[in-house]
Amino acid sequence: MFRRRSPFLVLMLMGPLSLLAVFVPAYAQTALSSDAKLELKAALVMTPEFCATKMAKGSWATIKETFEVGKIACVELEPAIGRVFSNLTRVAEPPSSGDAQIVLTPRFVDVAATTTRTAFSNREMDVFLEWTVKDMSGKTVWIDTVQGSAVHHMGNMFTYRKNRNLIVKDSVKDASEQSASRMAAAPELRKLVQ
Repeated sequence: MFRRRSPFLVLMLMGPLSLLAVFVPAYAQTALSSDAKLELKAALVMTPEFCATKMAKGSWATIKETFEVGKIACVELEPAIGRVFSNLTRVAEPPSSGDAQIVLTPRFVDVAATTTRTAFSNREMDVFLEWTVKDMSGKTVWIDTVQGSAVHHMGNMFTYRKNRNLIVKDSVKDASEQSASRMAAAPELRKLVQ
């Protein structure tokens, strides 16, 4: 009796798993390669205000934390986005002349981080980064919000600061990679190449 039902059980369990591949979003299927660079001259705007962005979370009843997301983003974004465009220039202010075909402007929207009761419990952090891409005429051609996530231990009083910096770095790095993937797959940006 078990032998007759085992193929049926396998099909019952494996059938739904095979359907997952059908419903994966298109941007998740796109892998970046060195050959897939967009032939656009892009300017990445990293203002001093953006690089100094600190997001504070918490209240008088919980732990008040400040996350220095801007400092890490100014290090992580340029290499990640540079893999998408054939020519990427980092600028401190949006260019006024037509030096670049597109202007990429990031902005931190929000940060969410869990807190835990014990030092060895895992905490999660999400960083939300909004991108505005404008063409040479100043017209907005693409807007998207990207979420970067990370998980690390909370840490005790000796390791808390190090663990907080690790979770911020990893979540911003994930947001950078997600941004590059979304830009590479964006049909609005691909249309500008043609």
